[in-house]
Amino acid sequence: MKISTPHVAGCVTVAAMMPYLSIKIAWLLGSDIGVVQPGLMRTAPFVVGNSITAAMELTGAALALALVHPWGRRLPAWMVLFPLWVAGGLLAPVMLAAPLGFLAGNTPTPAADNPIDGLQGWVYGVVYAGFILQGTGLAVTFVLHVRARWAHVLRARLGPAGSPSTIQVRLIAAVGALVALVVAARLFWAFGGSTGLTSEARNGRSVAQRALDISTASLALAGLVGLVILVSHRPRAIRAGGSLMAAGLGTGAMFCSGGYQLTLLIAPGTPFDTAGGLRFGLVIAAQVVAGLLGAIVLRGIRVPSVPQARSGSEVLLDAGQGGGCEGNGGILYRGAGVTVDQQLPGGSLRQPAARSLSRPPVVT
Repeated sequence: MKISTPHVAGCVTVAAMMPYLSIKIAWLLGSDIGVVQPGLMRTAPFVVGNSITAAMELTGAALALALVHPWGRRLPAWMVLFPLWVAGGLLAPVMLAAPLGFLAGNTPTPAADNPIDGLQGWVYGVVYAGFILQGTGLAVTFVLHVRARWAHVLRARLGPAGSPSTIQVRLIAAVGALVALVVAARLFWAFGGSTGLTSEARNGRSVAQRALDISTASLALAGLVGLVILVSHRPRAIRAGGSLMAAGLGTGAMFCSGGYQLTLLIAPGTPFDTAGGLRFGLVIAAQVVAGLLGAIVLRGIRVPSVPQARSGSEVLLDAGQGGGCEGNGGILYRGAGVTVDQQLPGGSLRQPAARSLSRPPVVT
């Protein structure tokens, strides 16, 4: 029996999730494995947190399988794209920060007498290595899925510059201002600045936290650049795929990773000043808002000039809701009576009876 490359990639990705999931399940069952303080994982905050993260990991495993099987290509686009946006937003900052921390010599040791935040050092090695592997696996399986389902979007070029709507311009301006604040603050803290941090937070900042500042700032900037390129269609000859990836990862990292940090900061029982304090929290809140506004812009992005479509058509990248998309949709061709002859894998093409702007051809 021949095993295909996508299936291998999916299995490897799921396998990379098992160590993290096993630790979480063990803690939920009452085990103190890897925990310095017995009973810590049986307290209410940790039970809730471990339940949520274990459920997210199971969702990630199901997503990895969906990306490499034909039935996954029949799922509505939003059922694939939204979980990936969340997963990428949570994993990408860690995947960039972990190697930086390793190069700086700030990796946790496996010794049991070197506890970090109440956990033995080896737990961090297992968890973060797993994050890097599963993030890489999800990226590979997603690329394979896109090539099989939406290859024409990857091949599409941005084409001639259009006229962004007033709402798009205002949203991009707001995102740009917020990203400028976030990037400036987090790079300032990453390279030793202390203004805006409480004295407790300044004294407790590690190399790993500084690396996370750098990775978050880099992703936020990449997301902004991707959005600007997609909205302005400049440079004109660039392919849409790279800009979509940058915008998706950047907005996801700002919203999801920032939302996670903000939740930890304001959670009951968290030492607020030690975690960063008010000004740090305001920067993280600005990051979350920037990610949300950027996601709103990204959802309505239209990328013209699909190779298989005639001149004047456009492809609307959507999550299968609104804009005339139906069924397994998420991709809508429009044009002045343009007829599109492409058949997508796992979908169907419906064409209007007349060449009319009121009923464009819809691909689902």
